[in-house]
Amino acid sequence: MDLLTIITPVYNRAGLISNLYKSLENQTNKDFCWLVVDDGSTDNTFEVVNRLKNNASFKIICIKQENGGKHAALNYGIRNIETALTMIVDSDDTLTNDAVQSIFDVHKKYSNRNDISMYTFLRGYSDGRKIVSIEKNEFVENYINYRIKNHKPGDMAEVFVTKYLKEHTFPVFDNEKFLSEDIVWIEIGKHSDSVYIDKVIYICEYQPSGLSANDKKMKFASPLGSMLRGKQLMSKECGIRANIRGAIIFNCYKIESKSNNIKSIRLSNREKILVGIFKIPGIYFNHKWKKSIGD
Repeated sequence: MDLLTIITPVYNRAGLISNLYKSLENQTNKDFCWLVVDDGSTDNTFEVVNRLKNNASFKIICIKQENGGKHAALNYGIRNIETALTMIVDSDDTLTNDAVQSIFDVHKKYSNRNDISMYTFLRGYSDGRKIVSIEKNEFVENYINYRIKNHKPGDMAEVFVTKYLKEHTFPVFDNEKFLSEDIVWIEIGKHSDSVYIDKVIYICEYQPSGLSANDKKMKFASPLGSMLRGKQLMSKECGIRANIRGAIIFNCYKIESKSNNIKSIRLSNREKILVGIFKIPGIYFNHKWKKSIGD
């Protein structure tokens, strides 16, 4: 059985997904499965992927669901994964030729450690620039301590021990199609650590129509999910600076929520106090961020 599944949620990417496929064909190690989850595309993405299967030198599985957003597509796909490791790769991005082999080399060193839930490599641009730099190579650190408390934002290339993704699924709210993935990364980080590796294995090509380019618009269109991220940042484990940021985020998007489902996001007494203290900054950033996206 393959060790690694590369999962790709996709929506209307018929013209771009072949670039990712080519980078997978160029892998020096083909011991992986590519799981494509079509999130209700209205173009011929599903047919394109199924045609690629005919000549592929590795296993490709393509499944389809009604459009529900990337996080819902990930939940659907992860339920179908049987390999020990899982890597999420977006449809408009690519991997370096040695990405899979690099993952295997690191996993061989740490596979016997039950406290490790992910291997975190780097992402870069096609011109060689790193999106995020780290201070040293191959060290074990907790996601919350390293990324949240140190406020080290930016996309990295996470490879997960699959069982942790199965245990911590992405919350789904009716009529919302966006959720910040670090809601789950933080939850996983409350119980386990990551190995950080100073090596770029993931090449980003951000698209004007992609989630990254429309981040704030998507957050305003999905206020409950955005509020949940604020709540997660208010966790004691995240530290006071992140707690304050989380309270502001919670208040900012609470203004947008007109759903009774707001009651499903239950706050502790401590979190209620934080939300009360930082209500005014939340209102300020609501106006500021809406203005920045033209609303």
